[in-house]
Amino acid sequence: MKKIYFIALSLFALNQAQAQLSLTKANSEPIVGDTYMMGVLDTTNALPNGITGAGVTWDVIGVSESGLVDTTKYITASADPNSSTYPGTTIVEKQGTNTTYFKSTATQFELLGLDAGNFKLNYNTNSAIVSVYPVGLGYINNDIGSGTMTASLTGAFTSTIQTMGDGSGTLNINSIVSLSNCLRVKTTQHISFSLGFGAESGTINQSIYNYYHSSSKSPIFSYNYTHVVASGAFPIDNTQSTVTLKSIYLLGVKENSANDFIFKAYPNPANENVNIHFVLTQTESYTIDVLNNLGQVVRTLNKPNLAPGMYSEVIDIKGLSAGIYTVKVNGTHAQGTQKLIVE
Repeated sequence: MKKIYFIALSLFALNQAQAQLSLTKANSEPIVGDTYMMGVLDTTNALPNGITGAGVTWDVIGVSESGLVDTTKYITASADPNSSTYPGTTIVEKQGTNTTYFKSTATQFELLGLDAGNFKLNYNTNSAIVSVYPVGLGYINNDIGSGTMTASLTGAFTSTIQTMGDGSGTLNINSIVSLSNCLRVKTTQHISFSLGFGAESGTINQSIYNYYHSSSKSPIFSYNYTHVVASGAFPIDNTQSTVTLKSIYLLGVKENSANDFIFKAYPNPANENVNIHFVLTQTESYTIDVLNNLGQVVRTLNKPNLAPGMYSEVIDIKGLSAGIYTVKVNGTHAQGTQKLIVE
């Protein structure tokens, strides 16, 4: 039971607004095969929870990369051996040791359950609605859910859940990464539970703030707060928070020395194209080379006089033999290298 407050952190990684500024089923709902990575952040400053409305600016400062990365992927119900425990499942989300079960219909996305090993939520009495499309600024949806909860003990739970599009505008990270045309979707849920015929009872309150950019189907920045209170056999009163940023934007929070150029090459391994993502704080000229294991340049790309901002360049690697290569970026004032696996 004492592990509830750790596991509950993932409860609202529901991807309730997996989308662009206007979240629709066609463009926003996760599908089988979707994969994305979020880097976990440390922060020393307050986050902009209370900034809502249209045309706002969310300034996030004092964040740094913790080194941890969460990978989320979606698979079919038939590929998960426990999906039959959550009848109606059409798609399954895998994130670390946590598995979440969803049902997709013509107009909405529903949460059916969460399996995190020793902690399980099964909305087998009443599923929780995650999205009723479309979702945009001003959207609000209230729903109730109920079912069976298992921790050290097993019993019943009820929940209320609210999802709302509460802001749109510009997201700034550490005054380096700046993304306009963002939508924030806030979800709050209150769970009341009673386990072991009343031997353990309590509440879980959680709020999650997901920020979406028009260039990304998945959230680019998220943070959530969880407060678990329980009385009985295993008393608990714990609050935790988690802050994550889409991995390609982690360049904006890294601390680098004057002569080290930090960039990200993805996907890695790759077999057709590789994306080179980087952030510039001053005007620079760069040459991007791909070298084989003999040090020979097999692909090259010149980028002169780039203004400050974020860049994502694509290099065609079709035709290269499988093996380990080096991506080297040479700039006016700095350079960097990264290994690349070609399949």
